[in-house]
Amino acid sequence: MRVSTNFAVIAAVTLFSSAAHGQPKQSELESARELLKAGKADQSLALMDPIIAQAMLKDAKDPKAICPSVAVALLQTFMKGNFSVSVENDWCEAMLVKSYALNELKRPAEAAQVLENLVGHDPSNAQYLIEYAYTVRVNGQLERSLDLYKQAEKLAAKQDRESGAHWRAAALRGQGYAYTDLQRWDDAVKAYQRSLKYEPGSELAKKELQYIEQHRPR
Repeated sequence: MRVSTNFAVIAAVTLFSSAAHGQPKQSELESARELLKAGKADQSLALMDPIIAQAMLKDAKDPKAICPSVAVALLQTFMKGNFSVSVENDWCEAMLVKSYALNELKRPAEAAQVLENLVGHDPSNAQYLIEYAYTVRVNGQLERSLDLYKQAEKLAAKQDRESGAHWRAAALRGQGYAYTDLQRWDDAVKAYQRSLKYEPGSELAKKELQYIEQHRPR
């Protein structure tokens, strides 16, 4: 089985703060992301573990507890008037970064467990489900991965136009990877071609289509 690069970009945590408070200091999450980009996955992991451990003592001990950023979004929807809420070191985003670090450290089984828990906290998040599907695929569960990518595609279709298009393309590329690993070449081509409708400039999809053309049986 080919293992592709984890293609989902590391999303920045959403911070809600007023201009009067000035620029917030760099959070552990931001530091952890920078460490990952610098190839220091072990140091990144060390920053995330305390955030997650603290959350498990309170908010995240319930497997169905919603992520802090989701709670803030709901609050903004139902509250009226001007108010400022800050989400710093969101433990759900910490779990996501931890999964990246574990994958970089070649510990995909642990990463899959973290992501499975994360999806439970925010089951409507297409990005989280895509990352889970990727890690499941790395662990060799191709059919399960394919099912998760299809679920993620459906979730992405419900998002706003711009982000929805991006995550639909990512979910379809994931399907393409899984189909390729399963040697279901025609299905893989269809998945990549569909992904290009949402992100026409994707070099990832184009390169994978070239790979299929070069390696599929004649």
